[in-house]
Amino acid sequence: MAVPRVKLPGTDIEVSRVCLGCWQFNGNKDTINWDAQTVEQSCAIVDKCLEIGVNFFDTAEGYAGSEEVLGKALKGKRDQAVVATKFGFRDGPSTPPYSPEQIDEAITKSLRKLEMSYVDLLQVHFPSFLCDFDQCIKELDRQIALGRIRSYGVSNFGPKNIKAFSDAGAKMVSNQMGYNLLWRSAEFDVIPECKKRDIGILAYSPLQQGLLSGGFTSAETFPEGRKRGKLFSPESCKSARHGQPGAEKEVFEALPKLQAICKNAGVNMAQASLAWILQQDNCPVVIVGARTPEQMVQNSQVITLPDSVVKEMSDVTDPVKQRIGRVLDQWAHPDRYNYK
Repeated sequence: MAVPRVKLPGTDIEVSRVCLGCWQFNGNKDTINWDAQTVEQSCAIVDKCLEIGVNFFDTAEGYAGSEEVLGKALKGKRDQAVVATKFGFRDGPSTPPYSPEQIDEAITKSLRKLEMSYVDLLQVHFPSFLCDFDQCIKELDRQIALGRIRSYGVSNFGPKNIKAFSDAGAKMVSNQMGYNLLWRSAEFDVIPECKKRDIGILAYSPLQQGLLSGGFTSAETFPEGRKRGKLFSPESCKSARHGQPGAEKEVFEALPKLQAICKNAGVNMAQASLAWILQQDNCPVVIVGARTPEQMVQNSQVITLPDSVVKEMSDVTDPVKQRIGRVLDQWAHPDRYNYK
């Protein structure tokens, strides 16, 4: 079955509802989040994407090696792909302002690494509280006029960031952020604000580091390196920096209930978790990772759940949502990173 497609809000850019996240395209180098993956492996995954109808690829200047590898994988196939990249780095309240010169330089570097003349979607990776929005928007519009970008969006923007940027005149089409059954903070304020302004949510980490794959029954069985986020207490993970109490009780009470719901509905839990996102309001795209072409095929099998099943899944994970609250950043201490 072909992967369904949708147009990014306010554009004629048609994308598959499943996007390949290219963070793991590291050019055979270990990173903090991913083991080494060869260029050949990455190219094989991209080839499989194009074969099965996935045409949307997401990378960033901050993903070491990713833009270069994606460029190699799409060489000679650019016309088949929609490419999104990001500029900017997270430094909490001290994130430097995005000047026209910095934006122009970032795009130039990304295009060189990707070996492309344009990208379809350029995203501001993290908000800068010091940014001159007027100058930033003028430069983004200039880059569209030059044909170097077709549209622009943001990533990890909270409701106040979105409002401020939009009120300054930004025509952003998307907000990429973490969103899944166990991380629903966006539902309080972000998704309503984006819906009001016709900004689509591009949901990353849709399986919550594998928790929603159905293979984990307790915090002890979950890999240490994946427990740095606010779902887990600092006692569960020595490298956690957030200082929050976690929501382990609520998470591991919800997971077997989700399993039972999926079993009764006759669906795979991972596929159901992806479908749940795509059936939420204003969420046109999920961003998935893949270590092999076969895994990409599995993650791209979009199903449609009955509304009753969607509601059941929401109901059993609502205690996790209420426990976490409005916190948008999963990883860092709120005194340093607290997206508004």
